[in-house]
Amino acid sequence: GKKDLIPRDKIHTVVDVLKSIHNGDLKRPVILIAAGLGTTAAAFRRLGISRFEGDARVELGALGKDAERAVLHDWLTEEGKATGDTTAWIDAIAQESHGWPQHIISYVKPVLDQLEADKGVMTAEGLNAALEAGRGLRTAYYRGRVERVTIKQRRSFAKLFANVAYGGGLEFEDIMLSLAQDHGTEKAEKIFRRAEEKGVIVEKDGLYVVPIPSMHDWLVSNYARIQEKEMPSKLIGQSQEQRSSPMVTKRDLGQESSTRPPGQLRDAEERDSGMDFGR
Repeated sequence: GKKDLIPRDKIHTVVDVLKSIHNGDLKRPVILIAAGLGTTAAAFRRLGISRFEGDARVELGALGKDAERAVLHDWLTEEGKATGDTTAWIDAIAQESHGWPQHIISYVKPVLDQLEADKGVMTAEGLNAALEAGRGLRTAYYRGRVERVTIKQRRSFAKLFANVAYGGGLEFEDIMLSLAQDHGTEKAEKIFRRAEEKGVIVEKDGLYVVPIPSMHDWLVSNYARIQEKEMPSKLIGQSQEQRSSPMVTKRDLGQESSTRPPGQLRDAEERDSGMDFGR
């Protein structure tokens, strides 16, 4: 999404190639595919590409429920060699990934490692261990998205979105006013643009939102300033996901006793990833 990433002495070459494709000068069919975050289309506009065909831009979102379950079933049975009914494991993983491809990947590797260790036998203990490991990978993904966004800046965005309903957004002017109060007017726009480039916030229907609701949870839970007096002491230091942890039990898996799993995401993931394809 950054025009400046192209070396200055190469920009004319890039633009010439794009113009040649646009004007049909290559004398053969050409398909150009570009992928990136929500700033990609704006970067193309800065290079002089101002129009896209109506069906050329594809925003990537989460898989539908049926597709997600089919993918998880294939991972468990074909790759993990799971034996028995996979329904409980699929339910537990889907409850946390909700079709979000990056999240599915975060849980798949720990699940496959666990099944290999257990020779394909699905147990409550094994599932809980895999889910906990998957949450660690999911958190690493979030931390990657806020790389180069300082702790103080993360707190500013967490404060902004702490009282915003899931899926809701804020106007550009309101975000800039808050950032200017926290960091000064000169730095506010730079901080905003960095967060936009990293996909921490994306524009949607004129408002800026945190594109993944579970990341919204993570950002607010970990970086919003919460006064200790507002919360029971035993909850201090726990994330929102930990405070709303469900139980995965052996009874859920057709067995008898219960074990305690760590955490859960909300019931729905945003279907708009903030990513686009241009052709």
